[in-house]
Parts: sequence; C-alpha cells; structure tokens
Amino acid sequence: MPRWLIVIVLALAVQGCGVIVADDPLETKLGDLKDRGQSAPLRDLTEFDWDEVHLFNEYTRREVIEEHVGQPVISADRHQSGSLLVFELDGEVVKTVTVSGDYLRGDEFSYGPEVDVVPWGAGALRFE
Repeated sequence: MPRWLIVIVLALAVQGCGVIVADDPLETKLGDLKDRGQSAPLRDLTEFDWDEVHLFNEYTRREVIEEHVGQPVISADRHQSGSLLVFELDGEVVKTVTVSGDYLRGDEFSYGPEVDVVPWGAGALRFE
C-alpha cells in the first residue's frame, strides 16, 4: 500500500474516532494505587479538566460505548485490550486512555467528577 494512502487513512481514523492513548501517566498512577492498595479521587490523578468519565472493560461492544458517550470512540467492533476510560468536558470527549490489565471495575458505565478509585479484592480497583 502506498505510504501516502496509509497517512490519509490514519488521519481519517484519528479525526473520526479520537486518539486512544495507551501508556498514559494516568495508567501509571492507577497501577501505583492498585499495588499499594490505596484509594484516591480520580480527579486528583488527572492533569486535565473533565466533568464525566466512562469506564468500559475489555470486549465491550462499540455500540455500547457509542450509546454512553454519544459519539464514535473506537473503530473496531469491540474494545479489545484493557479498560477504556473516556473523559468528557461539557459533552465533548477531551481524552481517552486505555489502561492495560483490565483491573478497573464499576457498577455503571458513567461517573461524575466526584468518583473515587478504591481497592477491590486482590489486584483490582473499583469506581465508587
């Protein structure tokens, strides 16, 4: 495939779906919390403004993600790797982060800025 065509396809994919960041500082902070068995407000772990976060675990279908976020986030049929965090501010996606390991849990898909991250069992964290 010509290099210019690859660049165009990637540019369209990034524009239409947003950029999902892996290896983000947030992932490191969450991993440290998990390893130490400590709690923290999620807002204290982020370095950007947001007022809603969505949590999706591995194999969540694209349609479920779009239903809760209100716009396309991934292009695959399912989120394939780890937990996906989608942060919004005033209804617009401001950041997406994939957390490898799929150790984040919650009872809901969506949370407000007051959500806490707390230890849950051995080696997991829960949004409350």
